[in-house]
Amino acid sequence: MLKAERHQRILERIQQSGAAVTVRDLAQAFCTSPITIRRDLIELGERGLLERTHGGAIATREVLAEGSARYEMYSYPERHLQQATEKAQIAECAAQFVSDGDSILINAGTTAHALAQALRGHQDLHVITNGLTVAAALSQSHLAHVYVLAGRLDARKQATIERPDSDGFPDIQIREAFLGVHAVCASGIYMRDNEDAAMNRAFVASACLVTVLADHTKLTAHASFRICGWSQVHRLITDPGADAHVLESIRSQGVEVVVCGQDGAATSA
Repeated sequence: MLKAERHQRILERIQQSGAAVTVRDLAQAFCTSPITIRRDLIELGERGLLERTHGGAIATREVLAEGSARYEMYSYPERHLQQATEKAQIAECAAQFVSDGDSILINAGTTAHALAQALRGHQDLHVITNGLTVAAALSQSHLAHVYVLAGRLDARKQATIERPDSDGFPDIQIREAFLGVHAVCASGIYMRDNEDAAMNRAFVASACLVTVLADHTKLTAHASFRICGWSQVHRLITDPGADAHVLESIRSQGVEVVVCGQDGAATSA
């Protein structure tokens, strides 16, 4: 297990337990040595993600409030490794809803990047994106036409950000928008940055169909700025670890909820 993934799972375990965890329990859970776990806890403690205790650690109040999918404390490469398996499964599932010749929009982020990688075998795609890693992944295929939106560079997200009311934001219309988001709950989809949320609202308005891509950690995460409610979303694709009660609430609002299988197969639930 890579260190970044182990760090994420340690934080998830602490957040879910709501109590102190011990070095011994963590070492057994992740099949690693107590020395490695102690180093992990020291590093996570230095970053303000937990408080060390005698023989273990507890979550900080801030981490408990924001959930296990905390965004801003991680670099893009670290987030790319978190839930990598689930993101790849979601991406393979989402790719099944894209046909050759489609005109689609993919926003920025690590899940969006995974979708771009899953689309390499498609032909004659026209893809609009504000994600630099999305564009880079698609550029490796000569069968896709990629359009990168201009705007301010957000290095943490590897994206361009532009206000929809500015002269630099184009009038676009596409068949389907595929959106990775920071948080999902019964009331809608959210971003942690107001500018980012506003740009994604414009993406929703430009699309005939909207598909949200969210691994299970996004259902326990917190973000402050709503993109839209579920009445504007047609499909949610997630993984088997997603909270069943939240999914049922979303489904009851008329959204197609698709839980991907281990092989990326789409299964409506």
